[in-house]
Amino acid sequence: MSERRSNTCGESPEQQVRALYTELALHPEKEFGWGRGVDNARALGYDSAWLARLPAAVWESSAAVGNPFAIGLIEPGETVVDLGCGAGADVCVAALLVGQRGRVIGVDLTPAMVKKARANAALAGFGNVEIIEADIAGLPLPDACATVVLSNGAINLSPHKPCLLKEAIRVLKPGGRLYIADMVRDLSRPRPSPETAEPSGSWANCVAGTLAPECFLKMLRDAGFEDAAFLGITGYRTSPETIGATFRARKPIRIR
Repeated sequence: MSERRSNTCGESPEQQVRALYTELALHPEKEFGWGRGVDNARALGYDSAWLARLPAAVWESSAAVGNPFAIGLIEPGETVVDLGCGAGADVCVAALLVGQRGRVIGVDLTPAMVKKARANAALAGFGNVEIIEADIAGLPLPDACATVVLSNGAINLSPHKPCLLKEAIRVLKPGGRLYIADMVRDLSRPRPSPETAEPSGSWANCVAGTLAPECFLKMLRDAGFEDAAFLGITGYRTSPETIGATFRARKPIRIR
């Protein structure tokens, strides 16, 4: 999910992601080469009531690749964890849905995004939101603390996806739901050459870390999720060979 960067050689995936998303947090008016902001959220099917209720600043650094709230219900009183929350647009939508009896926790790697997400939650008037600066592959949260884990365009950015999904299932209560919008390889396009395991492009571009949908599903099942399903594509693009997609899964009520 980034503009094409020419100076990523030698940078770790985490460094690439922090650099790009710091830029998005501080300069949302800049052209990055992919959809963002309130118009992008509207195109992805976010409810017009949410767009009207939340301040415009909440949406300006949002680069949603899909609408995780269209995947399944979020009920009043639930606890939601947003992995890779960015500037907090989905955190704020979740806070609207869970109400005062619920709780929303956003986790992000980029300090500038964490600062902005906290400011956006305060601007929107939510007292039931907590934003934590951390790698989503190592969540500083207790076991079984959430009823829903969601993520929007963040899992592909991590080079530690199996660890990340193990963390997601750990913090979910038995029967808890996982709602994901993420970038995947577009299998209607030519596959990368055999010499490269991944498409060209940087990690921050939401290109280097993308998986084919069936690989994403296998990863969910390997992490221990059940009822894992690929729901379809969203049409969001970050390159000719990548496209947005949505997935859902559930933590078993009884762990085998």
